Amino acid sequence: MNELKLGDLTINLKTQQVYRKGKKIDLRKKEYQLLEFLAINKNKVVNRLTILEYVWNYELGMESNTLEVHMAGLRRKLHPDYTKTNIETIHGLGYKLRELGPPALA
Repeated sequence: MNELKLGDLTINLKTQQVYRKGKKIDLRKKEYQLLEFLAINKNKVVNRLTILEYVWNYELGMESNTLEVHMAGLRRKLHPDYTKTNIETIHGLGYKLRELGPPALA
């Protein structure tokens, strides 16, 4: 498995590059690791501590908003218009990456 696909988002696990509709999205190392981990666990709620352990090898004393800051940056790069995001915050539990479906009909 060299690629993960989520709708129009493609994550190349070998090159660690991300594309939306064929256009490359430049991510920082931690943003990529965060996205990759969420994609591997697609449609599952992943708790905050599990993410911190995987991406940052969590250490006591880490700044409490590290994950939130990186998550905001990742969302901004994946969805610059903020009309839709496929990264959900599940309050009190963690985060979930889901595949965006076709637009809803009015």
